[in-house]
Amino acid sequence: MSIFELLVIITYLYAVFVLQLESKVTYIKAGITKIIFLVLSLASLYFLITEQVANLPLWLRIVVYLPVIYLIFMIFTEDIYKFAKKTGLKSSRDKTYFVNNDLADHLYQAVEFLSKNQIGALITVERNDDLSKIVNKALMLNADVSKELLTSIFIPNAPLHDGAVIIRGDKILCAKAYYPSTKRTDLPMHFGTRHRAAIGISEQSDAFTIVVSEETGHVSITVNKEIEYNISRETLNLYFEKFLKME
Repeated sequence: MSIFELLVIITYLYAVFVLQLESKVTYIKAGITKIIFLVLSLASLYFLITEQVANLPLWLRIVVYLPVIYLIFMIFTEDIYKFAKKTGLKSSRDKTYFVNNDLADHLYQAVEFLSKNQIGALITVERNDDLSKIVNKALMLNADVSKELLTSIFIPNAPLHDGAVIIRGDKILCAKAYYPSTKRTDLPMHFGTRHRAAIGISEQSDAFTIVVSEETGHVSITVNKEIEYNISRETLNLYFEKFLKME
């Protein structure tokens, strides 16, 4: 098997892997992965229908049968889950999650106001990774999340304007939180301190961070070491649905 043949198989397996862990990647990467999977699946279907599989080299036959194996796995996923549950194996699917709509509404309204008025902001929602080391060095608030409080914090020249706000649960835990800036050298020149800090915290935790640019009003998201710049309001809501979940 040549290096090229091995790379084709690895690419396919990677596509399947990313589809299974889609919540951990950006929407763009997940979309590209689905295209790869679709193309390979259609090619497999063609070879199976035309009965040309026997004429293919071994490595290509493996690629042809992989979608079939994957689809069989998907069909019986629920049965596998039930079996695991009966045997006492723990799974994250045993937990019931719901979107924190109140938090999403307050964040959406605040971001809409900040963006429209080109007020720079850095808002982080803590997820699984504990941010206490950063919180302990910030100004504690422990206040209910609201559009009014969030927007007043980031008003230019306000005492709490600099730094980030960290939200834990349904509380604004602190303000004036400072993150280590990313060391990446491949970022656009127009990315300022806030964008680099937002990427920095996403590199050290699974936190979900919203950045509002004071120069353009553009809204960006950082999560899992990735940044999606200048997103639409529809995309922002999709991120809320995906990452603002509670047990």
